[in-house]
Amino acid sequence: MPNVRPNLIRVKILIGMPAPDSWGGPAACEPPFVEALRDLGHDVATEVYVYGDKDRPTPLLSRVSRVLRTAFRFRKRLNKGDFDLLHLNTAFDTRTILRDSASLFLMRPGRTKVFLKLHGSEAERFANASWFMKRLIRYIARKADGFGYFTSDEREAFAAIGFDRDKFYQVRNTLDIPLKRTWEREHKARGDIFELLFVSRFIPAKGLVGTIEACERLRRRGVRFRLTCIGDGPTRRDAEDAVGRLALGRVVTFTGYIPEEQVAEHMQRADIFVFPTTHPEGFPMVLFKAAALGLPIVTTNIRAAKDHMRESVNCLFCTKDPEDIADKIATLISDGDLRREMSRSNEAFGAELSPQNIAREYERIYKTVLSQ
Repeated sequence: MPNVRPNLIRVKILIGMPAPDSWGGPAACEPPFVEALRDLGHDVATEVYVYGDKDRPTPLLSRVSRVLRTAFRFRKRLNKGDFDLLHLNTAFDTRTILRDSASLFLMRPGRTKVFLKLHGSEAERFANASWFMKRLIRYIARKADGFGYFTSDEREAFAAIGFDRDKFYQVRNTLDIPLKRTWEREHKARGDIFELLFVSRFIPAKGLVGTIEACERLRRRGVRFRLTCIGDGPTRRDAEDAVGRLALGRVVTFTGYIPEEQVAEHMQRADIFVFPTTHPEGFPMVLFKAAALGLPIVTTNIRAAKDHMRESVNCLFCTKDPEDIADKIATLISDGDLRREMSRSNEAFGAELSPQNIAREYERIYKTVLSQ
């Protein structure tokens, strides 16, 4: 039953959801967010608005057909539903610009306000876009009444290509970790074997090979550790070659893709989360799940980590250089007090990202958008 709250202004919202079989953060974070909005008393309807990678790429003609079918399905819902707000989960790259501009034109939202939640963006790449692409971007900028962004770098990139800053609202994703907390994190002594964890899609910018090379530096320093690498992708072969070249086969394990429940279990068993990413993503869910489960973290000072985490409180910031990654891991291993304090801070931070808290943040944003 929804909560009955005094002075509640009930909002009727149509949310475009990722397909259930999509990869990435949106497919995991949006369903509990929707349920939390409903619990707050709002009238929320959903339709699939495909966003996210899948096992196989969709052929071009199938993609175009899907966009058209989806747009007309949303148009029908909007015409019948008298919605206050249309919330679409999307991004900002060439493919989603083409998709969103066509979709908004065909949907004809009319008096319904449009809010685009940007799960990552590449706005800086469009400073010198073609005439045609600039027309599409201006159309989206005009048709959308609000944009949800994750990092200040993204907001500045949008401002640089002419977007209205007043339409941008910093947002966060919700965390709904599928594991009950009935345990206390163990904090090991310096000479113990430390469990290091890397979780991500294996692409060059996520820093997996650099993490493995950092492990070789740790071994030379006499640090005792094991590294578990969860995920898969194009750089897996490079990573496995690095393990062989550096003779790390006894201490580095690859699991491939595993269910979210198992990822959470690995995070509970781990001692340090290592994520030296240079990828320009918005709100990497794996990083914040690690924080919510109380893991001390080594990561790069970019995007969401730069905006939402503090040095020596939530993490130690590293560069992509393997020597620096090794230095930061070694610092955490040698300083038990720092690990314990970081663990407590991260658990508190993770609690802020509950579905209920995030839904209230969006509730305030929606009301601002609707009042304009």
